Amino acid sequence: MNEAPRRPYGWGKAIRLRKHAQFSRVQSKGRRLGGKFLLLIFAPKSVPGVRHGLTVSKRVGNAVTRNKVKRRLRNILRTQNVSTLAVDLVWIARPDAANAKYADLHAEVYELLERLKRHLSCPHT
Repeated sequence: MNEAPRRPYGWGKAIRLRKHAQFSRVQSKGRRLGGKFLLLIFAPKSVPGVRHGLTVSKRVGNAVTRNKVKRRLRNILRTQNVSTLAVDLVWIARPDAANAKYADLHAEVYELLERLKRHLSCPHT
Protein backbone atom coordinates (compact mmCIF):
# COMPACT_ATOMS: atom_id res chain seq x y z
CA MET A 1 0.00 0.00 0.00
CA ASN A 2 1.38 3.41 -0.94
CA GLU A 3 1.78 6.08 1.69
CA ALA A 4 0.22 9.47 1.13
CA PRO A 5 2.80 12.12 0.18
CA ARG A 6 4.05 14.11 3.14
CA ARG A 7 2.95 17.70 3.19
CA PRO A 8 5.93 20.02 3.72
CA TYR A 9 4.22 22.09 6.40
CA GLY A 10 1.98 19.38 7.83
CA TRP A 11 0.98 19.10 11.45
CA GLY A 12 1.95 15.44 11.73
CA LYS A 13 1.57 13.08 14.65
CA ALA A 14 5.27 13.31 15.53
CA ILE A 15 5.01 16.96 16.55
CA ARG A 16 1.71 16.79 18.45
CA LEU A 17 0.82 15.92 21.99
CA ARG A 18 -2.07 13.54 21.43
CA LYS A 19 -2.92 11.79 24.68
CA HIS A 20 -4.38 13.10 27.90
CA ALA A 21 -1.43 11.69 29.85
CA GLN A 22 1.01 13.71 27.72
CA PHE A 23 -0.90 16.95 28.37
CA SER A 24 -1.19 16.11 32.09
CA ARG A 25 2.55 15.45 32.43
CA VAL A 26 3.43 18.81 30.89
CA GLN A 27 0.83 20.70 32.88
CA SER A 28 1.75 19.12 36.22
CA LYS A 29 5.56 19.08 35.91
CA GLY A 30 6.07 22.00 33.53
CA ARG A 31 6.97 25.64 33.92
CA ARG A 32 4.75 28.49 32.73
CA LEU A 33 5.32 31.56 30.57
CA GLY A 34 2.41 33.91 30.05
CA GLY A 35 1.37 36.59 27.64
CA LYS A 36 -1.75 38.58 26.88
CA PHE A 37 -3.23 36.02 24.48
CA LEU A 38 -1.45 32.77 25.35
CA LEU A 39 -0.08 30.76 28.22
CA LEU A 40 2.85 28.49 27.37
CA ILE A 41 3.58 25.50 29.59
CA PHE A 42 6.78 23.58 28.85
CA ALA A 43 8.44 20.46 30.18
CA PRO A 44 11.83 19.18 29.03
CA LYS A 45 12.05 15.65 27.67
CA SER A 46 14.91 13.26 27.05
CA VAL A 47 14.63 12.83 23.29
CA PRO A 48 15.26 15.73 20.88
CA GLY A 49 12.39 17.39 19.11
CA VAL A 50 9.44 19.52 20.03
CA ARG A 51 5.86 18.38 20.47
CA HIS A 52 3.04 20.91 20.61
CA GLY A 53 -0.35 20.65 22.25
CA LEU A 54 -3.10 23.24 21.80
CA THR A 55 -5.85 23.95 24.29
CA VAL A 56 -8.63 26.37 23.46
CA SER A 57 -11.44 26.26 26.01
CA LYS A 58 -15.05 27.37 25.67
CA ARG A 59 -14.12 30.55 27.55
CA VAL A 60 -12.45 31.70 24.31
CA GLY A 61 -15.70 31.54 22.33
CA ASN A 62 -17.98 29.32 20.31
CA ALA A 63 -16.76 26.45 18.13
CA VAL A 64 -16.14 28.68 15.11
CA THR A 65 -14.02 31.07 17.16
CA ARG A 66 -12.09 28.28 18.87
CA ASN A 67 -11.30 26.60 15.57
CA LYS A 68 -10.16 29.92 14.10
CA VAL A 69 -7.75 30.42 17.01
CA LYS A 70 -6.43 26.85 16.64
CA ARG A 71 -5.91 27.24 12.88
CA ARG A 72 -4.00 30.46 13.42
CA LEU A 73 -1.82 28.95 16.13
CA ARG A 74 -1.02 25.85 14.06
CA ASN A 75 -0.09 28.02 11.10
CA ILE A 76 2.14 30.25 13.23
CA LEU A 77 3.84 27.29 14.92
CA ARG A 78 4.56 25.60 11.58
CA THR A 79 6.84 28.47 10.60
CA GLN A 80 8.79 28.66 13.89
CA ASN A 81 12.20 27.04 14.07
CA VAL A 82 12.24 25.20 17.39
CA SER A 83 13.31 21.77 16.14
CA THR A 84 16.61 21.92 18.08
CA LEU A 85 14.87 21.95 21.45
CA ALA A 86 13.97 18.84 23.46
CA VAL A 87 10.74 19.97 25.06
CA ASP A 88 6.99 19.41 25.12
CA LEU A 89 4.89 22.56 24.81
CA VAL A 90 1.25 23.13 25.71
CA TRP A 91 -0.24 26.33 24.32
CA ILE A 92 -3.35 27.53 26.15
CA ALA A 93 -5.35 30.28 24.48
CA ARG A 94 -6.68 32.99 26.77
CA PRO A 95 -10.08 34.58 26.05
CA ASP A 96 -8.42 37.67 24.51
CA ALA A 97 -7.01 35.43 21.74
CA ALA A 98 -10.46 35.34 20.13
CA ASN A 99 -10.23 39.03 19.18
CA ALA A 100 -6.49 39.17 18.54
CA LYS A 101 -5.15 40.04 15.12
CA TYR A 102 -3.02 37.41 13.40
CA ALA A 103 0.05 39.66 13.60
CA ASP A 104 -0.43 40.12 17.36
CA LEU A 105 -0.72 36.35 17.90
CA HIS A 106 2.36 35.80 15.75
CA ALA A 107 4.34 38.38 17.71
CA GLU A 108 3.34 36.83 21.03
CA VAL A 109 4.25 33.30 19.92
CA TYR A 110 7.64 34.58 18.75
CA GLU A 111 8.19 36.44 22.03
CA LEU A 112 7.19 33.43 24.16
CA LEU A 113 9.49 31.12 22.18
CA GLU A 114 12.39 33.56 22.63
CA ARG A 115 11.72 33.64 26.38
CA LEU A 116 11.58 29.84 26.36
CA LYS A 117 14.94 29.59 24.58
CA ARG A 118 16.51 31.99 27.07
CA HIS A 119 15.03 30.03 29.95
CA LEU A 120 16.29 26.69 28.63
CA SER A 121 19.77 28.06 27.97
CA CYS A 122 20.16 29.21 31.59
CA PRO A 123 17.86 26.97 33.70
CA HIS A 124 18.76 28.48 37.07
CA THR A 125 16.44 31.46 36.51
